[in-house]
Amino acid sequence: MAIHIGKKIKEELYKQGISVSAFARKINRSRNVIYDIFERQSVDTALLNKIGLVLRIDFFSLYSEQKEYKKDPMLAAHVNDDSESYKTVSEQLKLVEQQNASLKTENEHLHKIIGLLEEKYKVKPKRKSK
Repeated sequence: MAIHIGKKIKEELYKQGISVSAFARKINRSRNVIYDIFERQSVDTALLNKIGLVLRIDFFSLYSEQKEYKKDPMLAAHVNDDSESYKTVSEQLKLVEQQNASLKTENEHLHKIIGLLEEKYKVKPKRKSK
């Protein structure tokens, strides 16, 4: 049975309690486009990747779990070999989140340093001579 990716996206969106409007903003699309996506049996890979990042779901794994793939031993072996060399979307997301947290901490420290330097080298206003 073919996957209806639009239905899967809709299910996940409602499961996570995210409104269509909020989701539309996160992927830079209109509400009408979101409702159109819900009706689609297929979605462009770049858009599906973006949706997966926002919802923190690897929708591509749904396709690799299909029975048609598992019936062909050559294809199944090829898919399994390739999957070891690539990180899943969720693993990539975790790495990006860790980098983001690290950058936020570094940014906070830099702001503190800048504040201290500004205080230390604060120029006193010159008095007007009479």
